[in-house]
Amino acid sequence: MIPIPVDLIESAKGGETEYVERLVIAIWPDAYRLALAIVGDRQGAEDVAQEACIILYRTIGSLRSTEAFRSWFYRIVVREASEHKRRRSRLEPVLAVASENVDQTASIDIWRALSGLPDHLRDVVVLRYFEDLSSREIASILRIPDGTVRFRLMIARRRLRPLLGEATDTATQPNEVTTHAV
Repeated sequence: MIPIPVDLIESAKGGETEYVERLVIAIWPDAYRLALAIVGDRQGAEDVAQEACIILYRTIGSLRSTEAFRSWFYRIVVREASEHKRRRSRLEPVLAVASENVDQTASIDIWRALSGLPDHLRDVVVLRYFEDLSSREIASILRIPDGTVRFRLMIARRRLRPLLGEATDTATQPNEVTTHAV
């Protein structure tokens, strides 16, 4: 999560094109990463992030609080990603996420496990663990109660644990290198 200067948000709220463009450039990596985690393919994520940035460009003046900027913008990205997935599911049959469409920096096993979660569970996992947001921030973005966020995270962890069991088991084993280090 890249920190966005409050004065940049304030200047962009004022409608000055130069500042809005700088804000879009600053928030782009977060928008793309979040969209990719929800949509699952690079082209779709780029489309979603671009659309979210266009909405930001048009509506930044309506933002009431600069402190709420990140939640406000993430809500736009999540909404656009959900709409993109709905449109895509109407146009093409449901396909498993192919490994070439997945961010190669992440473990394919984790992406495969995430793709098996229902959207409402995957969204909270992505926002919590990929964007490092609190349950209160996630609740604000998804417009659901804070308790619902925590409940969904609990359910998602229970569903992911058997799928990622080997990865978590090896992570808890002592590292041979550190065990034998002097």
